[in-house]
Amino acid sequence: MQLGAVLRSKYSKEYGLELSFLERLMSRPLYDRNEAIFADHGCYDPLLVTKLVDNYRSHPSILGLPSELFYHGELLVKADHHLTHRLCNWSMLPTKHFPVIFHGVRGTDLREGNSPSWFNPVETVQVIRYLQGILNDPDVKVDPEDIGIITPYRKQVEKIRLLIDKLGMASIKIGSVEEFQGQERQVIIISTVRSSEKMIGFDKKHTLGFLSNPKRFNVAITRAQSLLIIIGNPYVLVQDEYWQSLIQYCIDHGGYTGCSIPGYEGLEEEEGNPNEESAISSDLSGLGEPG
Repeated sequence: MQLGAVLRSKYSKEYGLELSFLERLMSRPLYDRNEAIFADHGCYDPLLVTKLVDNYRSHPSILGLPSELFYHGELLVKADHHLTHRLCNWSMLPTKHFPVIFHGVRGTDLREGNSPSWFNPVETVQVIRYLQGILNDPDVKVDPEDIGIITPYRKQVEKIRLLIDKLGMASIKIGSVEEFQGQERQVIIISTVRSSEKMIGFDKKHTLGFLSNPKRFNVAITRAQSLLIIIGNPYVLVQDEYWQSLIQYCIDHGGYTGCSIPGYEGLEEEEGNPNEESAISSDLSGLGEPG
């Protein structure tokens, strides 16, 4: 369930080159999972398959959902408790001891000129708010190099970096999911950007964004060790089954905050209208200098 090659050739896709050699082998009957016969061996024939289930990275709450969605709920938490639990009492957590936040915002995705890349000003502001909340909190003491920001669009990377530089904040790695594969950070902040439902089909066609790509989703939400923050438009993201599961997971455990979601009782709409330019300008001017 890790990222594979990104193919641009339609002929390569037609001939199945998006599927790795190992993944193709695992789909053959010889390697089938069989819970009845191989229950004592990770449900696979031990002569052919060894499944690695020990996880030495993440807090149990961060690991819980991907374990259920992609690994039959079999992943085991083996990471250093002091590291994974160090942000469980952070002041901005909606629920203490659950270090996963989904912050729902109904922003606007925009483009500049002829640029094909998208950005979302409201999400940019919210990313900075969380960054300042982490870096300025003397009780948590997280260094900038221990924070990573994941977003699928180059223009959003640029906008976040510009605002970080404007505020005189230390350099923090910002990049796509592909740039973070194989890496880890104590804190991961994800900005999903997309707020326009009509552009979802475009993203799917051109392999952009997070939607309809379970591997990209899995890699993104499994980079964090101590704290995972996701900022996005739930009205758009719930159209994907995996993102819907994440939003529901956060609601069930008290980790959801922000705008209300149709069909979910007890979630109150955040104050103000985040789509207004005046609201964005106010947020930007009110951020101030860190520290």
